[in-house]
Amino acid sequence: MNYKSKIKQIRENKNFTQKELSEKLNINVSTLRNWENNRRILKHFRYVADLCNVLNCSPLDLYTEEE
Repeated sequence: MNYKSKIKQIRENKNFTQKELSEKLNINVSTLRNWENNRRILKHFRYVADLCNVLNCSPLDLYTEEE
């Protein structure tokens, strides 16, 4: 099962730049960029929880199953 990241879409809908969101999450912009481009799996619960808190979304909102 493959999943496509929706982080970028949600981030843009909330009017955050990559830099702004990465600063709020206390991560490197490159880490966020990798999450958005599916080059790095967002697997650490702490980051998922922080991301959902900042973007006001649920973990299920972050990814959608690819067909």
